[in-house]
Amino acid sequence: MFKAKDLALAMQADFTGNGEQEFVGVSTDSRKITLGQLFVALKGESFDGHAYCTKAIELGAKGVVISSDVEELPKDICVFKVKDTLKGYQDIAHFYRSTLKNTKIFAITGSNGKTSTKDLLASCLAKKYNVIKTQANFNNEIGLPYTLLSIKQDTDIAVVEMGMRGLGQIAALCQIANPDSGLITNVGETHMEILGSKENIGKAKSEIVEDLPANGFAILNGDNEYVRKAAAKTKAKVIYFGLTSFCDYIGSDIVTTSAGTSFVCTEKATGKKVSVNFSLIGEHNVYNALSAIAGAASYGVSLEDCANALANAVLTGSRQEVIHKSNITFINDAYNASPASMEAGLATLGVAKKANNARTIAVLADMLELGSISEDAHRRTAHWALKANTDYIICYGEEAKYIADEFIKLGGKAEYFATRDEAGVALTKLARFGDIILLKGSHSMQVNKMLELF
Repeated sequence: MFKAKDLALAMQADFTGNGEQEFVGVSTDSRKITLGQLFVALKGESFDGHAYCTKAIELGAKGVVISSDVEELPKDICVFKVKDTLKGYQDIAHFYRSTLKNTKIFAITGSNGKTSTKDLLASCLAKKYNVIKTQANFNNEIGLPYTLLSIKQDTDIAVVEMGMRGLGQIAALCQIANPDSGLITNVGETHMEILGSKENIGKAKSEIVEDLPANGFAILNGDNEYVRKAAAKTKAKVIYFGLTSFCDYIGSDIVTTSAGTSFVCTEKATGKKVSVNFSLIGEHNVYNALSAIAGAASYGVSLEDCANALANAVLTGSRQEVIHKSNITFINDAYNASPASMEAGLATLGVAKKANNARTIAVLADMLELGSISEDAHRRTAHWALKANTDYIICYGEEAKYIADEFIKLGGKAEYFATRDEAGVALTKLARFGDIILLKGSHSMQVNKMLELF
């Protein structure tokens, strides 16, 4: 419950109404308002929540947060007027987080794998604690407050994902969430267009550990030179995960099949070992699992419980999701794409090909936000496809033409199309019984729509 007077102070709002009014929750979606909630009228490029204040009140809202005047609001409604309703929403979330004295916030970021790691870490921690996690990939300046406001008073640990596009953005999210611990999966080439170098991307990612408390944990990829540099920026206890002996949680004896991956995790400080078997495919997922083990073990979860949790973990959709349709196996990895995740996706396709002795097709679309390295990154993709013995590539989008061009130069079979619809027609003609098809591209390219054709 939130009292109006407390929220008015938190937002530094121009307030009218009953200061003792209590709100049962906060919503930014007028369609989902329930009785007794506070409605925050957010503004975007193509919408303005101020136009829906009346509707929200009709559905039961007892107050509104606005930045411009709204006509004909009932006199018994609490009105909070602020300069920026998004900032107001964040202020409410920050205020609520400050009341959660017994809840730990575990924040995760990285160029690749952060959503999968979030799911794996939450599964491991849930073996000992009452846990909530970021839903889908609500990891931005709107999604993070939504997650924080969904925390219950009996939540022990909230695992929150933090995304970014530039320097200072993760720091701003940390100001809202005040995390107790942080985890960096890796630093790759995602957002190169904006940040210009891996060094800058590393600096942006390291913001997640800079203000951690001394009794918190900084879980870092010990095999990634740009992540390791974050250790110098935190006063929290640093714990490394990776495949090298330098790390605190070490993966070895990796075996990958079309059904999943197994490996041995060694806890260096104690010498304890545990065998892990889980349904995800590829070495990159071993890193995600190791980071989850390191994070959960820091909070006292046993290695055995972590292994059991990983064996049953369920990931957010469109991340190496195996789907069988029309006697064809699809690896739906279409939620997003970067050079590192593209390489990992194609490696997974190669493992599946070898294990099933099947023909493989990669449907690949643009990797966005790569700036000056875009052509090179897309051409490198063709080399990864060749290494994975991919039988055929279908590409679409402005940048993906470089994949097809390079793959053909390397002696492979590829077709390029300007649009997804054209590529889809070609795929339906090419696909046959027993094929394994990888779907991969940046989220806005909607490669997962290919599934609707089968």
